[in-house]
Amino acid sequence: MTVSNAPRLWLIDDNVVGTGGHFLELASLLAGGAVDLGYEPRLAVHQAFKEQHVNLICEPVFSIHRMRRWSLGVDGASSVKRNTNGKPIGSTLLKRTWHQLRDPFSRRNVRPENMLKAWADGFLQVVRQKKLQSDDRIVVNTGDDFQLLALVGALRELGSENPLTVHVILHFALYEADKVSCQAKLYGEQVNAALSMIGKHTVHLHATTEPLARQLGEVGVSASPIPYPVRAWNGNGKQHDVLKLQQQPLNIVLAGLPRAEKGRGQMKAMLSEIWNSHLQTGNFRMAMQVPKKRWQRMVPLHLRSVFKAAIENEGRDPENRLEVQSGNLDAESYNCFLDSADVGLFLYNPQRYVARCSGVLLEMLIRGVPVIVPKGCWLSEQLDLAGGDGSIGYSYTSTEQIPALLHQVRRDFSDLNKRAELHAERTLRLHNASNTLITMGIPAQAAAASRAS
Repeated sequence: MTVSNAPRLWLIDDNVVGTGGHFLELASLLAGGAVDLGYEPRLAVHQAFKEQHVNLICEPVFSIHRMRRWSLGVDGASSVKRNTNGKPIGSTLLKRTWHQLRDPFSRRNVRPENMLKAWADGFLQVVRQKKLQSDDRIVVNTGDDFQLLALVGALRELGSENPLTVHVILHFALYEADKVSCQAKLYGEQVNAALSMIGKHTVHLHATTEPLARQLGEVGVSASPIPYPVRAWNGNGKQHDVLKLQQQPLNIVLAGLPRAEKGRGQMKAMLSEIWNSHLQTGNFRMAMQVPKKRWQRMVPLHLRSVFKAAIENEGRDPENRLEVQSGNLDAESYNCFLDSADVGLFLYNPQRYVARCSGVLLEMLIRGVPVIVPKGCWLSEQLDLAGGDGSIGYSYTSTEQIPALLHQVRRDFSDLNKRAELHAERTLRLHNASNTLITMGIPAQAAAASRAS
């Protein structure tokens, strides 16, 4: 993946602790886009990541990860502004006092001041030991408001003799639904106060959805919307023979390990509602990922023996009603899993995904797979871009509507599939990684530009 004599594009992500997962996938995609633009990609990761990824050179520099635990956004647990040393500032006296008392009781390695220093030390190690040049680029590919405090602390320590330009990609929402929270306002104040101290360095903020850019704008933070990248599909999945599909089950794929915001609490009821009417009848087959431990909590009591038998049989149900993958999948297995989809089902919490992108949905869309998604969030906006509800799938306001929508998918599958395949081309053009980097303002190098001309 290297390009001789090319400037480097450094990807910074302390969340990469092992193979698999969307943090490493995003880094790998951006690295591929960097090569297309004429850069030599490098990835700074957590120290637990001891291996290389394909041809991407990885540098294990970070001793901490999950900086967003202290974020003021919806994925964090903070309710007070902090300075670049992690000290609570602003807010009310009661909140400041509470955090000042609570922080010392956190584990030493996750106390705010220690996390900020550890992250800044990792960033400075990259800048100093790797001797970044003026034509090198830096991208913090999973950023948040707390991490920005660490970045600014590092930039201040560097001084202004060699000004750096850093691009920070923000993913996580500031507030749920449509009401700006008090914490979101503090988020804006904290970010802007930090950015005012960077001296001659330049920090560009980017949001992975337009709704997130709007949320940031509402609290005074300027961030440009960029398309979240997705891997090009090789087209080796099954080719749909509509007549054949009338005699076999359509494969519903529920991809990704379930978390609270991804419908973990709705899975049990959904499986109960569709088991007799859709899976037992042979109209559909359910393929899903479950955690290796405690998967029973997501499965109705009367189906646990069926799931257990499938898991013990390499995930295959002898009666072809289920496919159960337990744990994380490597890249090849995960892509094969997605390739098997006839229908993509999403049980995501719409309040959490009002402004948040779903990489899994994009992966379904570039495959031309009809989808069923929650209404009133970024996922349903993707249906709107394709022509509205019923264009390439359906949206729901309650999971109780899913059985009826599956009947509609079965009835309309031929038309849905054709429109989804046409929309796939548009999605891939917009969401390819080199376009993401160009939209961020990272220019193609002259050699790469001449090759493309």
